[in-house]
Amino acid sequence: MTTGEQERIYFIGGTGNTGAPAVKELLKKKIPVTLYARSPEKAQNLFSSLVAKDDVSSLLTIVQGDLEDLTPFEESIQGHTRLFLVAVDFQNYAKKVIGIAEKAYAAGIKQVVHISSMAVSYPWRVSFIGSMHRVAEESVLAIPDRGSYVALRPSRFMSNNLLFDRPSILHGNVIVDTAKHDVHQEWISNNDIGTVAANIFQDPVEKHGDAVYELVGDLVTPETRAKYLSQSLGKPIKYVKQTVEERYEVLTKQVGLPHGPAFDLMQSREDGSSNVSFGISLLLGRQPETLEQWIEKNKNGFL
Repeated sequence: MTTGEQERIYFIGGTGNTGAPAVKELLKKKIPVTLYARSPEKAQNLFSSLVAKDDVSSLLTIVQGDLEDLTPFEESIQGHTRLFLVAVDFQNYAKKVIGIAEKAYAAGIKQVVHISSMAVSYPWRVSFIGSMHRVAEESVLAIPDRGSYVALRPSRFMSNNLLFDRPSILHGNVIVDTAKHDVHQEWISNNDIGTVAANIFQDPVEKHGDAVYELVGDLVTPETRAKYLSQSLGKPIKYVKQTVEERYEVLTKQVGLPHGPAFDLMQSREDGSSNVSFGISLLLGRQPETLEQWIEKNKNGFL
């Protein structure tokens, strides 16, 4: 962040499990933020305790709005210097991202930090999730006279353990996937994604430019993941390898995913990386959180 310049950072997706950690980091350092949120009450409950009563009006602004009608965003983005962007839309993802980015740059935003996906690095069009993020990234990069665009490409969110595995743990003390039991899978803590974003916002815009950062914080096999869960929950948890048909049914009927992302996630591609992301400790200012640490910290969520 430029010396002597008080910036205000705008968040789309600031109440989610990657945005909220970034907001908290910035508020703790008294850096003003504006939250674009469907539920102002939720945003207020998440962050008001981090801001002294005398500082609320200057540090925390909440704008009610959604991605279907960006009018509140357009009316409130002026005067901000940077934008954190998370969008969730399997049908019109790239269109939503490019629309927001164009309006942001036109309003004077100097830097957009976009939570993309590591699947962008897969070969062209072999991944539904990778393709939609790749089109979004390329579209933003093509905006004329734009500001800086930083793409964070996280691997599997550690919070997916709660989303996908909690039901099978509660009903059968198992976790399931189509991967082999000894295949190393890439994981990243949601808190680490948020911390990287918050740290980038505190650096000069020029330092990161149009950087891309892949984020892998840990490599863990399904069998080892079951062991970590067993240790934290105090009961034996087993890994069960599903057929593709079984997994697809879970993802579509129980999780509620459309065909494209469900077919993508069902495949459980064997990850090509054999290392935690080089340089991630530089972006974090510390070592990344391991999956074992994350599970222990969030074990009550599995109960």
